Amino acid sequence: MQIEFQNQKKKEAESIEHLKIKEYFVHNLPLENDITTIMEEYYIGDRIADVYCELTNGKKVVIEVQHSMILVKDLIQRTKEYNDNDCYVLWVFNGSSFDRLPRNEHRVRILNFEKTCQKLYHGRVYYINMRKSGTHSPVYALYFNTFYERKSLQNGFEYYRKSKTKKSVILGDIPSLNFKIFKNQKLKLAGFQDEFIRERCIKDVLQFFNENPDIAEIADKINDTNNAKKILYSVIGKFGKIYGVDLLYDILKHRLKLNINGENLHAMNKYYTYLIKETK
Repeated sequence: MQIEFQNQKKKEAESIEHLKIKEYFVHNLPLENDITTIMEEYYIGDRIADVYCELTNGKKVVIEVQHSMILVKDLIQRTKEYNDNDCYVLWVFNGSSFDRLPRNEHRVRILNFEKTCQKLYHGRVYYINMRKSGTHSPVYALYFNTFYERKSLQNGFEYYRKSKTKKSVILGDIPSLNFKIFKNQKLKLAGFQDEFIRERCIKDVLQFFNENPDIAEIADKINDTNNAKKILYSVIGKFGKIYGVDLLYDILKHRLKLNINGENLHAMNKYYTYLIKETK
């Protein structure tokens, strides 16, 4: 394996965090991938890739490290230029720069480049939490899921709807830095071998149902609720800290087709408060 440390970006001053993230990948990617060549600052056409890898299967992967804001058009253009040189592209952002820490959150305003990466990488955006002092969190995936916001009419009636500007953020595990190569929206992309959080959530909920066929009995301590609400409360009590309220509601209502209405969602307010307190 050939490992080269070089810096050909003579016109640009790089931050310490940016340099440390590149070093992190150069030292850790060969531990979990069959790599023949890995280099920093490698020329590909008119671009200089932050980290360039050649795999033993002949695939070439470029990791673009982003420590500051980037326009969507620039992100797409860079990706296409690397693709034109037969390279698969993996974008990784420094969570410390965008207040995207490895945690579940509610009511988060998603940035434009995050919207784009969310579509490209099947719901996830990859981050690493790097500071001048070093790595505070290794690579992690954040999933930007539907956020249900409460609205009020002038007559006092309250209802819920999907927010157009805010998301709930769910932390996903990355058990391995082993590359996953794929194509999406006509682009060649690379990710890691992490399980899609929505599918994992569905598996866990279905297993919970199988292991507890009479979920209503589990929720007997909850007063004045119908069966659908009891199921909702039981699932939130079991998985709320892991997957968040919004994703669980979304899966139960829209994927598993349970008869859960807006009034039940309205009653979930106390779970937001509870979960936020528990995770602090």
